[in-house]
Amino acid sequence: MKLSMKEVKGRPIIWLIIIFMLVLALRLYIAFQTPLFNYDAYFNLRQAEHIRDTGFPLYNDPLSYGGKTQLFAPLHYYTIAAFSLIMPVEIAAKIVPNIAAALIIFVIYSMSIKLTKSNKISLLTSFISGFVPIYFIDINRASVNYLAILLIFLIAYSMMRLNERKYVDYTLIFMFLLVLTTPMAFILVIGLLIYLLLLKLENFVIEMKELEVILFFTFLVFWVNLLIYKNAFLAHGLLVIWQNVPVSILSNFFGNLGFIQVLGAISIIPLVFGAYAFYSALHLERNKEVIILLSLGLSTFILLWFKLVDLISGLTFLGMTLVALTAYSLKHINEFIEKSKLHKYEKILQISLLAIFIITIIPSIWSIAFVSNIGPMNTPAIADIQTLQWAAENTPKTAVIAAGLEEGDMVAYYGKRKNIMDTNFLLTPGIDQRYDDLNEIYTTDFETKAIGILNKYHSKYILITKNTLDEYEIGQVAYITDKECFTLEYYREESYLYKTDCKIE
Repeated sequence: MKLSMKEVKGRPIIWLIIIFMLVLALRLYIAFQTPLFNYDAYFNLRQAEHIRDTGFPLYNDPLSYGGKTQLFAPLHYYTIAAFSLIMPVEIAAKIVPNIAAALIIFVIYSMSIKLTKSNKISLLTSFISGFVPIYFIDINRASVNYLAILLIFLIAYSMMRLNERKYVDYTLIFMFLLVLTTPMAFILVIGLLIYLLLLKLENFVIEMKELEVILFFTFLVFWVNLLIYKNAFLAHGLLVIWQNVPVSILSNFFGNLGFIQVLGAISIIPLVFGAYAFYSALHLERNKEVIILLSLGLSTFILLWFKLVDLISGLTFLGMTLVALTAYSLKHINEFIEKSKLHKYEKILQISLLAIFIITIIPSIWSIAFVSNIGPMNTPAIADIQTLQWAAENTPKTAVIAAGLEEGDMVAYYGKRKNIMDTNFLLTPGIDQRYDDLNEIYTTDFETKAIGILNKYHSKYILITKNTLDEYEIGQVAYITDKECFTLEYYREESYLYKTDCKIE
């Protein structure tokens, strides 16, 4: 994607490259602090490895839930698999998503130039976009979110310039890539429909080209997702929009999240200036380009409110939208300063704003990157990996290993064995009962209850890790010390693999 010659003239490309390298270097530094990944990344690694080895995604998964069909858009996994041809897949899964994450600064810069015509404001906004704290949570997840965000904002920027013929082509190309990447394309569908509604309410003329592209994209998203998730629609009906997530997980969607946590995750500068842009664009100045971003923000908020997108993904999308809107607010503030006696202090104010942003994000990034239990360092212990690798060599290939919900994909990846449950909930009948059963295995005081559940899912093995005990807030598994029914097959530090041959008739 290129900027027009008018915009390219004088563009500080060197500064953009420096910002890009800073963002990428910080992200890779954090990512490589551990050789491991967050728990939910191991499904992505399995898919990338299978594509690398066979050329096709692993749709018929013999290990997840003891064997099930997986449904997903495959482009993200193909991207990692392509890079894994020249480097180990674990390295590719750390580098590729973080490159996509760092590339967002160029898109935000281009959007800011379009909105403000100011290099200074655009550079500042692009810098902010690279260091939004919540943007660091998915560093070690091999997450599809970064590619999705990049494509959505590329589409939004191309929509701003739809009157230029080449940007019609760019828009269509990015739309095709997006629907093959993630079902989160629905964020953009809803955003564009809100955009049409706001244009109508604000008495803007809706151009036929815009209408045709938006209707085409809406049809494309519904058609492709219907093809991919047809079986899920048949199995779950309309409830498929909640992805068959267990009710007890869905009911705790926002957890203990409060305003302070959101403030720290998004940062005060984008939150305040983005909110002002919402107000300004709808009440003070009508701006068609800004309405695209407003619509994207509103669609994300609506999906979060109805729990149709996971919390981290939703807040990440919302945070980046607020960053893009920050440029519009800074433009208004800069115009006010130039007309007032404060213009002589313009540089001081700009430096102060940048300093406030840096000071406020440092503790948040540090907390997310190295302290938070949902950040990049939320990885399994080396002992857990060694235990599962032992299981891969010393248990029957048909074995089913009971493990915590987070550890299910890890059992399949390192242990090469079936799990009782993982975080891929679609096409699993009785998901709430299964989730309750899994919890009961670790929390019940009764041996017969635990053995009965293990028998139900044809499992003779149970993995007990420190992470599992912390997750269930228990000091030990009460019944596991019974030597008659449970034997310790292997242990390494705080990771234990037990086996039972007992049956409950």
